Amino acid sequence: MTVFRLLPAGLALIAGVSHAQAAPAPLLPERVLTCRMGHVTNFDAHREQTAAELTYDGFHAFALRLGVTPLRAGPPPDATEAPTPIAPRTRILADPDRIAPQVSPRFERVVDQWPQRVELSAPIAGRVKNALVITGYDPARGTANLFMMRAAELTQFDPHQMYQGTCTVALTPGGPHRGHTD
Repeated sequence: MTVFRLLPAGLALIAGVSHAQAAPAPLLPERVLTCRMGHVTNFDAHREQTAAELTYDGFHAFALRLGVTPLRAGPPPDATEAPTPIAPRTRILADPDRIAPQVSPRFERVVDQWPQRVELSAPIAGRVKNALVITGYDPARGTANLFMMRAAELTQFDPHQMYQGTCTVALTPGGPHRGHTD
């Protein structure tokens, strides 16, 4: 996985990209990601970097739920598409060190193209948003990569607030059990 290549597409989410819903489609399962996120200290926007080249000054626990949602067919969405509903259970589950200081643990925009890529964004303050990009799902190992950063626009991101981590992924086909409301 190349972190630099994640950046432009992840930042496109901040410009208002959302996924479009088609007619009834197969459902993606509920996914819970339990992550160990490293605070990146050597990000260089002027060159491509692999995850192995990154260095970290600390690690943080982080957990995220992606709710049951229709499988998206077709190409990635266009930035001009209107937002579509987000699975109500999609949210941050645990962030004990507040590395994602969003206004709410819920997200305002989600582009869910699991298993290839998932992009999420949520407001932090003013124009600043938290942007997350999930890639590299490995079903054999039950892991995925998560890259997270704060940004205001396509070209304005905070290189001091970038996190990269490996997550274990638990899949729940069909979503939550009956009676479970969160």
